[in-house]
Amino acid sequence: MPLAAGARLGPYQIQALVGRGGMGEVYRARDPRLERDVAIKVLRSGLGDDPDVRQRFDEEARLAARMDHPRICAVYDVGHEGSIDYLVMEFLEGESLAARMARGPIPLPEVLGYAIEIASALAYAHAHHLVHGDIKPGNIFLTRAGVKVVDFGLAKLRHFDRAPSQDVALMETRRMEPAVDPVIQCTPEYTPPERLQGRDMDHRGDIFAFGAVVYELATRRRPFEGSTPGALVAAVMRSDPPPMVGHGTATPALEWLVRRCLRPDADSRWQSMSDVEAVLKWMASGGAAQAGATARAPAAVASSAARYGIATAVLLLGIAAIALYGWRPAPRADATPPSIAIAVPPPDGGRFTLTEGSANSAQLAVSPDGRLLAFVATGADGMSQIWVRPLDSIVARRVEGTTNGIYPFWSSDSRSIGFFADRQLRRVEIGGGPSRLVADAPNGRGGTWNADNIILFAPSSSSALMRVAADGTGLAPATTLAPEHGELSHRWPQFLPDGRRFVFFSRNAQQEKEGVYLASLDGGASVPIAETNFAGIFAPPGRLLYVIDGALVARNFDLDQRRLTGDPVAIVQDVGGSSNFYGAFSVSATGVLAYATSGLAAEIDWVARDGSKLATAVPAGAYVDFQLSADARYLAVAEIESRSDHPDIHVIDVLRNGADSRLTWTRETDASPVWSPDGTRLVFRSNPTRVHDLYLTRPASPGSSELFLKTDTAKYPTQWSREGFVVYHSDSESTGWDIWAAPVSAGAQPHPLVKTRDAEVQGHISPNGRWLAYTWFTSPDQSEVYAKALDGTRQEEISVNGGSDPHWSADGSELFYVARDGMLMSVRVQSSGDLNPATPKPLFRIPGMRVAPPYASKYDVEPAGHRFLVHTPIGDPQLLPLRVLVNWQAHPAQR
Repeated sequence: MPLAAGARLGPYQIQALVGRGGMGEVYRARDPRLERDVAIKVLRSGLGDDPDVRQRFDEEARLAARMDHPRICAVYDVGHEGSIDYLVMEFLEGESLAARMARGPIPLPEVLGYAIEIASALAYAHAHHLVHGDIKPGNIFLTRAGVKVVDFGLAKLRHFDRAPSQDVALMETRRMEPAVDPVIQCTPEYTPPERLQGRDMDHRGDIFAFGAVVYELATRRRPFEGSTPGALVAAVMRSDPPPMVGHGTATPALEWLVRRCLRPDADSRWQSMSDVEAVLKWMASGGAAQAGATARAPAAVASSAARYGIATAVLLLGIAAIALYGWRPAPRADATPPSIAIAVPPPDGGRFTLTEGSANSAQLAVSPDGRLLAFVATGADGMSQIWVRPLDSIVARRVEGTTNGIYPFWSSDSRSIGFFADRQLRRVEIGGGPSRLVADAPNGRGGTWNADNIILFAPSSSSALMRVAADGTGLAPATTLAPEHGELSHRWPQFLPDGRRFVFFSRNAQQEKEGVYLASLDGGASVPIAETNFAGIFAPPGRLLYVIDGALVARNFDLDQRRLTGDPVAIVQDVGGSSNFYGAFSVSATGVLAYATSGLAAEIDWVARDGSKLATAVPAGAYVDFQLSADARYLAVAEIESRSDHPDIHVIDVLRNGADSRLTWTRETDASPVWSPDGTRLVFRSNPTRVHDLYLTRPASPGSSELFLKTDTAKYPTQWSREGFVVYHSDSESTGWDIWAAPVSAGAQPHPLVKTRDAEVQGHISPNGRWLAYTWFTSPDQSEVYAKALDGTRQEEISVNGGSDPHWSADGSELFYVARDGMLMSVRVQSSGDLNPATPKPLFRIPGMRVAPPYASKYDVEPAGHRFLVHTPIGDPQLLPLRVLVNWQAHPAQR
């Protein structure tokens, strides 16, 4: 009999029955100790009477509880209440994969996305010696945050005390029963042959089931069918499903991968879900399309066998190409080697760390010898470091001593890495040892390291280039800014092969003078080479790679004449970059090109307090930040323009079919729009002269703006208070990030609201004007939300175990903030007198959240507090794989 609402199991209070499964019922319940909703799975009545089964239940549940992966439903607790045995799990909002498939066809990008996330979960579980045993669409849940695989730890109980019958002949004559005992029986359509034969099943059984699920995802039909249980089992034993191509969204590459999953002999299948995940990511990155574009472009399939060396890897690539596209005549011995595409995902359980800036990208550098790829990412522990992955392996390792490191670059011998961290230029040997200080660099913007152990680097975003020996001696200027010619900064340098000449990016107030320049350590005037919005790189023996309208192009570079010749030829489209003019691409002397895609697309959605999407307020675009007007009619948004790769300010009428008025048309970064209380003006940041200053504009007068506040440090506005203050945070060399208030009245000077040696950002004054809520970095890796009385009398901690990005409700009775895991939290406070903050309560998760400069907000609250505007990424750029082209000169675009 189902449990009634209000009943208790241990400390948990039952709220409602939400489903029934083979193991019993599933309930939504409340954990009053942590004030969170949970899912409780109650074992089917009588199952727990068997002490062996109960012991197995406890063992499997405890093993599952140790799994910590974003694609695995978390197990919190296991309990026994009288004769009831239950498991406490993460409560998921969404639908099962089975329900999603029943709603209609699934586009190929979604098929690949779901498959990658399922594969990631299984790869993690298998690495921790846990086999699921019942992978099927009903055990895969789709949430706003992505796929969740459920029921880890319970699958083995379904066949604990009896294996399926081995008498296939008898099963052939028995009609299918309307109800099957799911504790003993399996789900034949997704069950590997070895288990149907009564033999033990290892992780390769999950690989078989995964293949069956992906087959169904792509084709909308199951790979094995039969009118009786025996016929169905016989079909599975043959493991020869009908062709996939021609049905649904299946491609030849996907069918090749799935058929290897479904081989009847476990030894002939894929042996690792990590390999399957790598191949899927390669497909999703466009590798299959690139491989199929020409007979000379074989598929690049990352495999664990690659650890035996590059020769083995190339052999595997050739085998994969034959499997996918059939045998082709061998090329002539003097033919150009083919281009090979490789996808490099972030570390297991981690994410790529994006650059600072309004528009951002992944950070990467390929070694000069072409053997190693360095990138910046977090691991499962959430700590951002530099990682290095050999290109003949699928395993990346973190480089110790590089915590919070950014913008890595290699020494000429490929043995050391230079990087920036904690306002310093540092170096570290990849073979081991501590990192070492080279020079101060308060806001580093790129470096390069020649064979004479000279490092050329940009110490800040508004400086010329400096040179220094790798041991930290001999610091001296390498270039000189020419402000009389509009020069604002030099950054992103790269030595040419002779170790004396170098290219760099020059930022200039005049657009036609901005781009890649050539200079020399021996002195002399720098020479303009290419007009572009991002840094360019030299590719031996004689090409310059740079970006035109989002495409990475190559052009012949005549070093003697110091100019480009011939026409630019596109290599890849949609290459990533940052609004600080960083180009997310790198090349080796041996013909290896690595790059990141932009991945900036997102929409702005109306979301209810329970996390359900109500409507799309602004369709897909590349948005930096936004703010809703006080009357909730207009939305000011900073949107990155495709041609300039920098944002401009738009105002959107959210009540009138999204009518869009563009307010700025500059090639600078115009972002962080903040409404005046009466909705007649906006303040925003822009950087036409080195740093971000504050400007005022009127939506009624598009194209007109006036300077409001100019100081020596960059300013990022967050609020225009009712008292007439513009609140902003600013980064200074002496005290770091602080929060300031600038009176809008003429002639008044800004004053600090919070100024310490810690970092404080994202300030918002309460509606009654008495409190400042803000984000305080109590340590470099930990931020909390605090509220400080503006009269300086007291301070309240609002968040618990981490938080950022506070917003007040319009009546001041509620504070919202984002927890470390991206969960939007609500805290009830007193709107008069002391705040007396209540216990934070979770509302829903905001996707793609990260706490990093310039600390832009990804949500806003309507005045009534019932709905939220949420920045919803379409494809998370922190999860999109990096792309590597080996022998990029042979890429189809180059021939």
